[in-house]
Amino acid sequence: MKISVCYIVKNEEENLPMSLETVRDIADELNVVDTGSSDATPRIAAEAGATVIPFTWRDDFAAARNVALDHATGDWIVFPDADEGFLHPEALRERLREIDALRPPVDAVMVTRVNLDGETEYGNDRAVRVFRRTPDIRYQGRIHENIVHRQGQFRLFQDDGPLEMYHTGYSGAIGRRKAERNLRLLLRDFDEYGENPGQYLYLADCYMGLGDYANSMKYAILALDAEVQPVASRVDLFHVAIESMRQLDWPLEEQLALAEMARDEYPEQPEFYGERGMILCALGRLEEARVSLERALALYEKPEASPTAETYFTAPVAAIVCARLGELEAIRGNAAAAEAYFRKALALDGKNAAIQAKYDKFRGEIR
Repeated sequence: MKISVCYIVKNEEENLPMSLETVRDIADELNVVDTGSSDATPRIAAEAGATVIPFTWRDDFAAARNVALDHATGDWIVFPDADEGFLHPEALRERLREIDALRPPVDAVMVTRVNLDGETEYGNDRAVRVFRRTPDIRYQGRIHENIVHRQGQFRLFQDDGPLEMYHTGYSGAIGRRKAERNLRLLLRDFDEYGENPGQYLYLADCYMGLGDYANSMKYAILALDAEVQPVASRVDLFHVAIESMRQLDWPLEEQLALAEMARDEYPEQPEFYGERGMILCALGRLEEARVSLERALALYEKPEASPTAETYFTAPVAAIVCARLGELEAIRGNAAAAEAYFRKALALDGKNAAIQAKYDKFRGEIR
């Protein structure tokens, strides 16, 4: 089994070395398409043993990716972004051998990506980063490009094991620059080819990243109602819609209705019990809120109960829920339970100054 690792890059001297390190031991062939770097990216790639292929950028990600495929000769393509890497690189080759032996054979593999902002995990999602090399599999789309099979549907395998990846590309200022670029290309696609409901999810994400909550909510709702749905799940769409409503100060009852719709669709996901609990707090329905928040925490602490890996209910979010439960227990007069929740919150996210302030306030009140 021969593995071709491919990249498209531009000015990725900060991200590329770490990503390359995670594929070094599995790459039988390394192709890097450079779309116009002005930094050390081409040199870094060449020193890692890559064939560096210059490409004149023309606002088309699929075109650049397909050039990398044209140069690949392996049985399998591994195609990470420069800001991604494998968390268990030592297990990659053996895992691909296992997948290669599946019958009927698999065309492509959807892996889990853990999204990181520095050392903080802020959710995960899924993406296709591994697929067979065949002339029938190509990339399509100017932006948020996807692989397509010219002969019909993919036989897709969802890996929940060793092919897990990290992803750092949407943190801080980097995320805003990418959102601006992606929005420009998406709107250009709409101008040229008309609106594509399959792109509503990406528009919602772009507008969310730019703080345009009216449009992020508009496109999240359109995406939720569209006939074309995301491959993985609609968790992110619900999150964008609920958070946009919150930022726009929509009526709490409407926020609650959407959170409950999301909870009903994903009854084993902790985030929507958490969203519901926070909204119920704002409505003054404190006992219902407490029950919902406790359910969120219970699901978070037993992730094996959840049927999907995509979640934004990470440790910092769980910490916020614990702190709110601490406040609710304090209101009920259960000081010991409140103390336990506040301590758990700080154990989950000791850097959260707001939680520390709430705990200090609670400690001052019970003295």
